[in-house]
Amino acid sequence: MPKVTRRLVLISSAASALLLVALLWTYAWSQNPLSADEVDRYIERIQAQTQNPGGRHDIPELRRFLDSDDGNPFYTVNLYEFREQAQYRDDTPHGGSGREAFARFSEVMLRLLASRASHPIFGSQWADIASSGWDRIVIVRYRSRRDIAEIFASPEFAEASAHKWAALQRNDRMLVQALHIPEFHIPAILLLVAGGAGILRTWPAARASG
Repeated sequence: MPKVTRRLVLISSAASALLLVALLWTYAWSQNPLSADEVDRYIERIQAQTQNPGGRHDIPELRRFLDSDDGNPFYTVNLYEFREQAQYRDDTPHGGSGREAFARFSEVMLRLLASRASHPIFGSQWADIASSGWDRIVIVRYRSRRDIAEIFASPEFAEASAHKWAALQRNDRMLVQALHIPEFHIPAILLLVAGGAGILRTWPAARASG
């Protein structure tokens, strides 16, 4: 292998490894549980939002959820039933079906999730309406309760909620934590270690060929 090519391969491998480490650190970054003062500040910010189009949160339940923070990642299992036609306020220049309105909300929500190292892990456009009555199920992984509080307290979320509530006939959400399935960063770290070991094994051979 030419010396220049070998150096480029090694530099590229090292840069990729560093990028993966940075992503894993961001993704799996552990946080201290929310303090009582932090919870108060988040609740104050959320309550200051106008509730139309704001989040329409159950504030006592949200406070209980934030007060019981353990600093660990968690998942939300979200169930949605869409309106046939979106129901916006009269002064809102939007229309279309409930699904179209929810797509407008999802576009903003996905950006907010990504900014907090959170993301959907499963979604289905189809559910057995005969047995459940739901049109869609989405499971989302949040890095921490601090991250979901930051999302709920953001002006972008409050504004995008106009599309969510215009779209939905009803919805439900369950909060769960993974007990038996390892977090994504564990197999990713193993993959990183295996890749690093492969680079180290080929390094002496690469030097000898140069």
